[in-house]
Amino acid sequence: MDDWFWTSLKWLALAIAVSPVLIGIGWTVVEGSILPRLIPREDIEGLADDIMRRYPADPEEAAFIEEHAAWHRSEDYEQGKWRRVRKAVRRRLIAGEMPPA
Repeated sequence: MDDWFWTSLKWLALAIAVSPVLIGIGWTVVEGSILPRLIPREDIEGLADDIMRRYPADPEEAAFIEEHAAWHRSEDYEQGKWRRVRKAVRRRLIAGEMPPA
């Protein structure tokens, strides 16, 4: 009985010690991957239109710069948003679409 108590207490202490790390990793996944996927496609396409209009020479690089800046500011949500914009721009460039007038 006494051995069971100490083993349980050790596992409880381990769970308490590890829980902040697991919560942090979980929140990073939610904020950086799941929440940006909930942004409506129309908003992403609108940002892609804007980037392609403002930077016709290399719109994908401009979107990458925004994504990289969000990474430096530790803004996971913004980084995920700009990653989606960059992918939308890349799809358009591969398809041969020109920037909107």
